[in-house]
Amino acid sequence: MKRLVSLSARIYAVMALSVMGTLSLGALLLASSYHSREAFQWVGHSQRVIISLNSLVSNLGEAESGLRGYLMTDDPTYLRRFDGNLAQAHNVRETIVELVRDNPRQLKRAQRLRTLAAEKAEIMGAVVQRGRRVGAMKAVNPATREHGRSLMEQISALTAEMRDDERQLLLERTANADASYKIVRVLVIVGCALLTLLIGLLAWQLRNGMTRPLADLLEAVKRFGSGDHEARATVAGSAEFRNLAVAHNVMAEQLESAIAQSNMAEAKLARANAELTDRSRALEARQTSVELLSGMARRLQAIRDEGELTTVLDCFLPQMLPDLAGALYVLNHSHNLLVRISAWGEPYSKPEMFLPDQCWALRRGQSHAVDRPGADIVCAHAAGEVPVERLCEPVIAGGEVLGLIYVEGLSDPEDRFRLTLLMENVALALVNENLRSRLREQSIRDPLTKLFNRRYLEEALQIEAARAQRGGTPLAVVMADIDHFKRFNDTHGHEAGDALLREVAGQIQSHFRHGDIVCRYGGEEFTVIAPGASLELICRRADELRRLVRELTIDFRGQRLGPVTMSFGIDVWIAADERSPDTLIGEADRALFRAKRLGRDRIEVVPPREEEAAE
Repeated sequence: MKRLVSLSARIYAVMALSVMGTLSLGALLLASSYHSREAFQWVGHSQRVIISLNSLVSNLGEAESGLRGYLMTDDPTYLRRFDGNLAQAHNVRETIVELVRDNPRQLKRAQRLRTLAAEKAEIMGAVVQRGRRVGAMKAVNPATREHGRSLMEQISALTAEMRDDERQLLLERTANADASYKIVRVLVIVGCALLTLLIGLLAWQLRNGMTRPLADLLEAVKRFGSGDHEARATVAGSAEFRNLAVAHNVMAEQLESAIAQSNMAEAKLARANAELTDRSRALEARQTSVELLSGMARRLQAIRDEGELTTVLDCFLPQMLPDLAGALYVLNHSHNLLVRISAWGEPYSKPEMFLPDQCWALRRGQSHAVDRPGADIVCAHAAGEVPVERLCEPVIAGGEVLGLIYVEGLSDPEDRFRLTLLMENVALALVNENLRSRLREQSIRDPLTKLFNRRYLEEALQIEAARAQRGGTPLAVVMADIDHFKRFNDTHGHEAGDALLREVAGQIQSHFRHGDIVCRYGGEEFTVIAPGASLELICRRADELRRLVRELTIDFRGQRLGPVTMSFGIDVWIAADERSPDTLIGEADRALFRAKRLGRDRIEVVPPREEEAAE
């Protein structure tokens, strides 16, 4: 027998074979088929409602996730899908209302859901508009944030209730379809008993053609409802069941896609949270850097001498740049040499000192980095194959180069940030140190002659006296005075007298050794402290200076002034002396007084103690 393709064709065949009985049975089968079809249509309807609910929550959740990322980072790229999500959420909530119009309870919930979703979308849209006007950090207040969170919780709860009801309806409608199927089966069995073998055979074919597709479809629905999202109905049997199977499979694909989108949104949210965590850690590291710099800055402001500057830097540089190695150099007073004052991390290159021309950063007045061998010229002070990045950074303040920071291994942006802040603080500390040095220099220098003043003389004598006593070395003091300086001053004027003082001071400074201390004692009187000088040596140098000054003439305003003479008093302390070196100034001054009294332009020496006793 040729197999009948559709359910209607089978019913027509039954009507042709039996009159009233077949017609009655066919009518019942047709009615049952209609009810089954209606039941499966309702199944599809429930699935569409569930898909729409999931899509609404997914779109609102993704929009809220993008908004949260934008508010935390002020990065507008988080909002690139924001408007699309809100528009899609608007369409979906209207679709939900239309789908549940036949269910009063669900319709009431859908209308409430539409109101909540619209309010949630309006709040988020307003926050975005405010963020674009005043900035993301000021766009939302705690009350708005709490209200938005409450709305999202209500939406989630309401959609969960609606999904539960739809699933319950789905089960009920599936049960109704199953009941309809059982009734049809009973009718078919009764009809088979009354009809002929042909009618029974046709009825069996009819039964067999409906049972398998329906069972397969029901099994696919159950498996999908149990969580097997890959479950699909087999497209087989009559055209009606093939259409139902195709419709079920299409809806399953849509629902699986919605679930996948929801999972993707959750994954994006997880990634956003991870990114925010990383940024939070970076901010914590930045806060640590700022706190370290603040502590270092407070200590740099409290230092009193260069030694304390080195102590502070040695303490904080390893903490500020723990993963790097390097050294800090400062220019000496002559600006012709860079001297290392601090180092950390065991750098490959850390010379004690080098010339400014040996650094390309100082030559160019800007940073000089060599990230790998051969990438750029290596500074002479850091010569050698080093398998790390090297950076020379000038320390500049007020347009003046104060020093240099040399770093090895600089690659992390956080390290570069710390180095930038460190440079500013070090520059300020060096400026303060230079200012303190200049102030101290002014406090111990005579402004007219540029020699050390009497205050420095007293400090230096105590230091040199203690050193001489510890080492058992001689210590000489020379007191010198310009003869008849008052008469010279009265004759030629105070300005000429000042010129004479400057000239004589220059001669004394250049005549004695580099380690000797030359001071202006007061008025026209000068003092020289000569550590380690014997009596013979200091007398020879004083006599050479006396003859040099006697031949000196001063050019002042077109006039040649002079000649002038000087008198000297000398006292030398040696280890054999029982007296204290503190008496040197007084003894040398008395010897100078004797030289004045005996005619000036001469040298008088304090005799040794044994000679005085003999006299």
